[in-house]
Amino acid sequence: MEIQAEEKEGYVLVTPVGELDVYTVPLFRKVVLKLEGDRRHDLIMDLTKLTFIDSSGLGSLIETFQKVQSADGEIAFVIDNPHMLKILKLVDLDKVFHIFPNLGRALEHVGAAGGYYDEEFFSDLT
Repeated sequence: MEIQAEEKEGYVLVTPVGELDVYTVPLFRKVVLKLEGDRRHDLIMDLTKLTFIDSSGLGSLIETFQKVQSADGEIAFVIDNPHMLKILKLVDLDKVFHIFPNLGRALEHVGAAGGYYDEEFFSDLT
């Protein structure tokens, strides 16, 4: 796994590349938690280059979500893989996470209060 992380003006963009599983979660956690620290950051998690995720990977996304929220930050997830979206729907994370189909949409909504659910985006999965 490779993790690309860029601090931009007003937010951090994190792009994990490859598999997020029991073997790569420690590296993912180390990078994300180092970025977050005690500072308030808005975070965009670009998962478009993720090829696989297991339960430990899902757990690390939940942990990241909780850490950002506890620091009064906002987090948005960019996901364009229908299989990944289906997994998130199965465990109802699509109701909790701010999920967007592309980076542009995520950028528009970083910092927006409340949940976001794009009915049209998820309609092909039902």
